[in-house]
Amino acid sequence: MRKSPVSAKKLGIARRYTVREMDGLTIRKARPGDTNRIAQIMHGEPGQEAVALLRGEQNARTLGMALVRLPKSPQGWEHTVVVELDRQVVGIMQAGITPPRYRLTPRMAYLTFHVLGAIGTVRVLPRLRSRLRVQPKIPSGSYHISEMDVDPAFRNRGIGSALLGHAEDAARSGGIKLMSLTTNTVNPARSLYERYGFQVVETRTDRDFERYTGIRGRHLMVKELM
Repeated sequence: MRKSPVSAKKLGIARRYTVREMDGLTIRKARPGDTNRIAQIMHGEPGQEAVALLRGEQNARTLGMALVRLPKSPQGWEHTVVVELDRQVVGIMQAGITPPRYRLTPRMAYLTFHVLGAIGTVRVLPRLRSRLRVQPKIPSGSYHISEMDVDPAFRNRGIGSALLGHAEDAARSGGIKLMSLTTNTVNPARSLYERYGFQVVETRTDRDFERYTGIRGRHLMVKELM
């Protein structure tokens, strides 16, 4: 993927952020050396859902970051685009026509047992099954955003919008007419997605999932490209 500069004007940044603050913003394909930073941005501050499903913030952080670092991980650098601000990686996105498949490999199983222990692994299995029940089906042939995260210190600066714009450019260049993403029902980023033209088309809920996490379920959001 070609490294492409993104102008502050294109991003539509709020007036309180100057153009100078956004100079040097670039989006590029990740490299192996970005792995630790990708892991930190994705899992350094785990969200409510991950913390509840994995029974604790430390479990969610340790397991999440380790999964990113696994060779050929579906969350690894090979599937990631990073956004840099003044040569510092401040956000990541994983997206494409065919999202990477999540399947339990021997390395993943070992890692889970290593982090959670045998009893801990058994205890999280019902929680993970409830998570599967609230996961909407991804529309076939859509350009799907499976992950998008921005370093908390750099949020509300238009970086999320830059990543969404990059995804839309990639979808259009491939002749794709539909973009999709899923998010939980309490994610504040939903307002960003809606401003960018995504609409909720399906919501899946589950009583057990809500009991474990305090979250009703997950939304499927789509955007049609004209």
